[in-house]
Amino acid sequence: MGVRKTGTWLRRARIAGGGALVVAYSAISYRSNVAGHAGTLGVLFAFAPLLALSLGAAWRGRPRLLWLALWAMACGGLWHDRALIAAHYAWAYLVEDVGMLTLLCSFFARTLAPPRVPLISRLSELVHGSLSPRLAHYTRRVTQLWAALFGVMAIVSVFLFLVAGVRVWGFYANVLTWPIMALVFIGEYLVRRRVIPAQERAGFLQVVFAGSRYWRHLVDTDPREPSLHGRAGR
Repeated sequence: MGVRKTGTWLRRARIAGGGALVVAYSAISYRSNVAGHAGTLGVLFAFAPLLALSLGAAWRGRPRLLWLALWAMACGGLWHDRALIAAHYAWAYLVEDVGMLTLLCSFFARTLAPPRVPLISRLSELVHGSLSPRLAHYTRRVTQLWAALFGVMAIVSVFLFLVAGVRVWGFYANVLTWPIMALVFIGEYLVRRRVIPAQERAGFLQVVFAGSRYWRHLVDTDPREPSLHGRAGR
């Protein structure tokens, strides 16, 4: 019982820590864009999320040493061209923002092609076990929703950067992005409460904790597998 409580608190701490990092990154990024200038470290900071995400992908790639070497070469290229990047710092933040949104869009969208299992369906399997046809259909639609949302947000980001200017774009990219995703997450949960019976759905916090607990399984497991519940329990 004590171990379970400790695990719950650790998950809560990771979620809180992750949220704090997101807020700090957004605040620093927005300040850099509004200030109209950024130092070398400030510009390279723009690529921190992409570098962290790509490092995780390289570590899971095969052959691992090759992908890690390519990742190191990319880091070396960024450092070598740091002066050029600093001269065009706003573009660096645009690349980071659109790159992250595009990666997230592809992460969801690639699981929609048969015979793969949609990403939200996989998460639901990890929480509930086997899915009813109704829940399987709903979770597929939710996966489509998130893929479309990230794709549209990437397009809007480019449009605002080119048309509205850096200050307006910076407010959208660094301030509005996370509230938009939070509103969609909450809105989807409210819809789920109306269309999915209580015995087939998880609670709001259970969904949040499940994402925190099982994200490695969602990334590492072959998405074509019909059921992932057993693997999550190993």
